[in-house]
Amino acid sequence: MKDLTILYYTASLISDLFANNVRNHLQESSQTYNGGTPIISISHKPLEFGKNICVGELEPSPYNIYKQILIGAKEAKTKYVAMAEDDSLYLPEHFDHRPPDDSFSYNVNRWNLNRDSYFYRERCGMCMCIAPRDLIIKVLEDRFAKYPTILPRAELRGFGEPGRYEKFLGLPPVNLERFRTKYSTITFNHRPSTGGVRKMLATDKIEKELPYWGNAKDLWERIHG
Repeated sequence: MKDLTILYYTASLISDLFANNVRNHLQESSQTYNGGTPIISISHKPLEFGKNICVGELEPSPYNIYKQILIGAKEAKTKYVAMAEDDSLYLPEHFDHRPPDDSFSYNVNRWNLNRDSYFYRERCGMCMCIAPRDLIIKVLEDRFAKYPTILPRAELRGFGEPGRYEKFLGLPPVNLERFRTKYSTITFNHRPSTGGVRKMLATDKIEKELPYWGNAKDLWERIHG
């Protein structure tokens, strides 16, 4: 029985070439387990990908990203939901993970990709989250009940990943679990993106090649263009 739905959300800002390559890769990865995993796409513009929900052209912001996630989670019919962003590549093993019923799980084996190198720092990112559907609906509904309108940019930090930022919002804490797949997931470090381009730090690990993905420059050119 299929118990996971992938929630693919996008602000519909990236190029068609890049977006299509990412979606094709996600489609392939979603077909490996359990005879195929359903996909719900929540987009700012109409999109033929999975079951599409077009929310209209909203201001790109963390606040609206979580609005899109909540809309998708409510539409899902499975016990679990996995987040998928329009600039990230996932392997099938990522979608094989199942979290505890009371926890948000984050795959911390994620590398960022520049034009010619990969870099890594351990972080729980929403694009790597798998969670029980009922839990994410409750947590986000509580969040939006307290903050029904979009916050000024200076206050948007509180709309980070569940399990990390409840204290900033004055909401009850929720459990967070980290997991690590054998092979990494990949997030492109590029413009335009809602979070902007991430600056590399002196403490980041840097590689030109990664298992499965190969050469960084080659992957960038093949997927991003």
